[in-house]
Amino acid sequence: MQRRSSKPLSTLQAAREVSLGALSYLAGDPERIGPFLAESGLSPADLRGVAASPAFHVALLDFLIAHQDLLLDYAQTAEIDPGHVVAAREILFHADIGED
Repeated sequence: MQRRSSKPLSTLQAAREVSLGALSYLAGDPERIGPFLAESGLSPADLRGVAASPAFHVALLDFLIAHQDLLLDYAQTAEIDPGHVVAAREILFHADIGED
């Protein structure tokens, strides 16, 4: 299967797009979003309020990275390399630190 992009992520915008795609992927199935909500302590109603937070997106990608089956399925669905999820997490983490 050909990937949409094999170039490494290098921009904050690309990292945000990966994270928003991951959120959409998880939210699209109660069996995927349920464990994330349980681990994060968030409720479905909380998602809208925290979705703009860089720290939320780092936590979301941490969850995906920690669950390899979900990571691989998301990457296949999004047609990206799983390493781009890891790169996006790092970009967002360092962007969040820079905003403090």
